[in-house]
Amino acid sequence: MKTSVKIAIIGAGSAQFSAEIVRDLCVNPGLQGSHVVLMDIHEQRLEMVHRLAERLTREIRGKISFSKTTHRETALQGADFVINTAQVGGHDWTEAQRRLAEKHGYYRGARLHDFPQMALFLDVARDVERICPNAWLIQSANPVFEGCTLMHRETKVKVLGLCHGHYGYQHIARVLGLDPAYVTAETKGFNHWIWMTDFRYKGQDAYPLLNEWIEKHAEAYWAQDNFEFHDTQLSRAAIDQYRLYGLMPIGDTPRFVGWWYHTDLAAKQQWYGKLGGFDSELGWQRYLNKMNENVKKIERVVLDESQKVTDIFRPVQGHEQIVPIINSLVNDEEGIYQVNIPNKGQLIQGFPEDLVIECKGVVNASGIRGVVTPPLPAKVVVGEMVPRWRKAECAVEAMRSGDRDYLLQYLLHDQRTRTREQAEALITEWLSDSRNEKLARLFHA
Repeated sequence: MKTSVKIAIIGAGSAQFSAEIVRDLCVNPGLQGSHVVLMDIHEQRLEMVHRLAERLTREIRGKISFSKTTHRETALQGADFVINTAQVGGHDWTEAQRRLAEKHGYYRGARLHDFPQMALFLDVARDVERICPNAWLIQSANPVFEGCTLMHRETKVKVLGLCHGHYGYQHIARVLGLDPAYVTAETKGFNHWIWMTDFRYKGQDAYPLLNEWIEKHAEAYWAQDNFEFHDTQLSRAAIDQYRLYGLMPIGDTPRFVGWWYHTDLAAKQQWYGKLGGFDSELGWQRYLNKMNENVKKIERVVLDESQKVTDIFRPVQGHEQIVPIINSLVNDEEGIYQVNIPNKGQLIQGFPEDLVIECKGVVNASGIRGVVTPPLPAKVVVGEMVPRWRKAECAVEAMRSGDRDYLLQYLLHDQRTRTREQAEALITEWLSDSRNEKLARLFHA
């Protein structure tokens, strides 16, 4: 069966992401004839991505059509799927908010940039509810956990959050020298806070193989000096978290679990290698530099008709789940994917049903159904899941109520907060920035 759909990409100016979605559509036989609306407020980036998408489609000989717009409402008209990948203000605004928090004593920032993101998410969801209420809203920009929970509680939109982190188990398998064809894993938790509850090789428990690697090979592995950002998934921090909680943290989880790994650059270097990992001032700058280099590379290809776009974006299905999930939903080709969906039926025991959690999900034309798996161990739930949930609730309820006390509680839960006055001073200065005018009105600042 072939079914054409209309897909609106909000924040399409991200060339890497948008091109990967276009490529995946072109190589999916079930979605030929579909139309993609590219929407971004940055006209120059939008034009570049539009040219990139059309060239890529011609090279692959895909039957996908495109339009572009700087107006969200226009993009949403008649949409069957809405993919939100927008980042408010880009990296410049995110870094400005980080520097402000550091000024007030929060090393590497206080994630206040999540709040402008959530405000945008809610605006998009409300527009979807009004303009294309039957559409699926696929949330790929962060914060997926808080953002999807907020949209689910405030609207009736079908919200689906997606992320890449669950693929971390594949990296573990490669390092252990396991044939990926015989490796399976189950992971669940909250987005960026997921744990490998089952790990198998040729049907047998593979955790003993990981334990053997830790005992015999981990130190030599950590001593290597050829990592781009050092290896988050098998870092000293990740293995320490495994020893502490009894399950392996997967994907981005080792970056965020445990404040004690992040007190300063020296601590980060101890646990994540000489760069201090992906999120240190050294590692993050390297990441930003790499992103800028990738954008420039793509721009050069777009502007030079003699180069092939498929040299950058190979014409094969990538790791993104978005297009395969869309195909499963519209063409009833059932598949199992890693999804962020409401905790209906207590997919993760002990947490409310209107909280969006990450788990395996069965997807077909009837929708998305979470897969019930054994409960997480008490050490994981008590030690990490409950504290993370508590902080997320502060953020979500702040956006729902406009009550500034929730913002304060959000910062008071942060280990870097030494006094209430410190947190209040940061909130006051942050809300006084003209770029936060909408949030200032929400919180009556």
